[in-house]
Amino acid sequence: MTKREEYKQKAEEIFQEVFDQPELKIFDEMVAQDVPDWDSLNHITLVVSLEEEFNLKFTTKEVMSWKNVGEMLDTLTERVN
Repeated sequence: MTKREEYKQKAEEIFQEVFDQPELKIFDEMVAQDVPDWDSLNHITLVVSLEEEFNLKFTTKEVMSWKNVGEMLDTLTERVN
């Protein structure tokens, strides 16, 4: 398993918890419209939860640049490694 796959698995658990959807599966092309209840408040909760889990702090520029979950995972992988 690559580091990105490992981080994706952990991120998926966070998505499931934040959106209260235990069966939710994330994929690279996923966007907010793909997930019921993915609003601005849950987006903030998601980002903060990822930061806490991976012990890092995303910049506003990084968060604003994400077009989908794949880009979020790419940033996460770059920042953790």
